[in-house]
Amino acid sequence: MKIYVKLEPPYEWARVNGDLVEAFGEVTSLTEYPIGDDDDAVGVIPGEWVTTHSVNLPTKTRKQFNLALPFALEDSISEDVNNIHFVCPDWRAATQVQVLSVSKDKMKYWQALANDHRLPVLQLVPDHALVPFHDAARCSIAFTEEGALARHADLGGVSIDDSLVEVFLMDVPMADTVAVNSEELTKQLIEEHPSRDFRYWPFGDKMRHWLEYGEEPKIDLWGDDYLPRVSGMGKRAFLKPAAMLLVAIGLFLSHDVYRYFSLKAEIASLDQKMLNILASTHPEVRGIDGGEARSFLERAINQGQSKAIERSVHSALAEAATVLKRMQAELLEMTYQNEELVLTCLLNDFSQVDALTKQLNGRRSLTASLQGSSAEDGKVVAIYSVKQKN
Repeated sequence: MKIYVKLEPPYEWARVNGDLVEAFGEVTSLTEYPIGDDDDAVGVIPGEWVTTHSVNLPTKTRKQFNLALPFALEDSISEDVNNIHFVCPDWRAATQVQVLSVSKDKMKYWQALANDHRLPVLQLVPDHALVPFHDAARCSIAFTEEGALARHADLGGVSIDDSLVEVFLMDVPMADTVAVNSEELTKQLIEEHPSRDFRYWPFGDKMRHWLEYGEEPKIDLWGDDYLPRVSGMGKRAFLKPAAMLLVAIGLFLSHDVYRYFSLKAEIASLDQKMLNILASTHPEVRGIDGGEARSFLERAINQGQSKAIERSVHSALAEAATVLKRMQAELLEMTYQNEELVLTCLLNDFSQVDALTKQLNGRRSLTASLQGSSAEDGKVVAIYSVKQKN
């Protein structure tokens, strides 16, 4: 049998025999998990720390691919790629594959949790990999107390804030049926996206509910470098089965959407020393690209500001991202001050300045104003103040 255990709070567990959940519960600490001698333990971690990239490199061998991969992704990752753990289980020569990236610091943290608490975790999976599929749908969205978990048959999964579901849907084909676990939110999504096919499917909002559908996740984030070594447990040998099939399931995002969308996965890869460059009350980020700016911004908010402000910023970013992508505007700089987002954008010409203002104000939850604009190297730099409507 398998037992799924969460490595971060809330510490939930569920023991599964095929598609039958035989027992489940919640404990107050990692040492209290009831892992038996015959249990295969699967560790579950928040998927928000994991980012998936779509990569196609002209390499003939796996060794060549591994050497070229960090250089291919360095522009998409805010931290030094030497500090990132890459997993590509389904590698094929000269073929587009999915690569998962996780901070090495975070991998070491989970590894240490397993070792220190003597947890024989054979496999490590993100939480969104457990969300089930309905036979009539290619996509499932599970709304939980912590946020939303979305999973697509082709695009993979992601853990996001509720307000970013719209951004996730940008990459979901319009013809695909989407199953949603909340009847109220299904109705809301139908109203907001009348051309899409949303269906209410009560598959639950807890890990134990999803495991009842009998799908076994094929992802394993441990790789060869981070598999914990647990001894003195009186259990079976703690070895990874050599025949295990590793399939990376993740969110396939275009580069532009990725820059605006990944709010927490990039933060996980930032060095702790970078915290010192931001003030905890009025953080400012200048001179870095949009993806990095957003990551620094949220980290600063998480330093000490309220959850309400954090969610407000998430929602404003999601709305603004939709407009910026549609207008093909480049985000040069972002600052968060006095409960407002100040966005510095690079536009093609002055005709886009007022158009972007109108588009931002056209969103139901946003109010925006132009702070200034100027010509620069044949383009136009425009500064906007954006905040949520009260």
